[in-house]
Amino acid sequence: MNTTLSLVRKSDGGLFLEVGGRTREVRTVAQAARILGRTCRQVYRYIETGLLKPETKLLGEWLLDAAEVENMARRPLAVQPLPKRLGPLFPEYDISKINAGRDKTLVISRVLENGGLDEIKWAFKRYSRGELSDFIKEDGGRLLGSRSLRLWSLVLGVMPKPVTAWRNAGIWKR
Repeated sequence: MNTTLSLVRKSDGGLFLEVGGRTREVRTVAQAARILGRTCRQVYRYIETGLLKPETKLLGEWLLDAAEVENMARRPLAVQPLPKRLGPLFPEYDISKINAGRDKTLVISRVLENGGLDEIKWAFKRYSRGELSDFIKEDGGRLLGSRSLRLWSLVLGVMPKPVTAWRNAGIWKR
């Protein structure tokens, strides 16, 4: 069985896939990542888990239905479970109820404060550098200890909001 595929790029940059006389707009993984505000790795993870269904793979690149990507951008993902190995960081919580997307402030604070190397690697894969930097800027002074705050502000190259007077002791004092 022979199937004819054709991919057309319009002048505005849109990609259109024609399969057997049916034409539909598609997005590459990189375009989908920009639209969704995620990394390409996260988009590939969505494909693996079935959250996004690819139209086809052409020249080594997955092509995704444009309407499906736009639809996903409008709705937050419901289930984003944490790996079981992060359980010890959340002793007072049921780990299955924590959502990595919805509860990212809690997750990032616990991992950066108490996590080991594996947990920190997971956080840097799961969250973008921008999300981690925003956390340090906005919530780091409130949720991290002074040593952790100083370390992660240096690692990420951001300056947190000024901490309250009672936290200005120790490492921040010059």
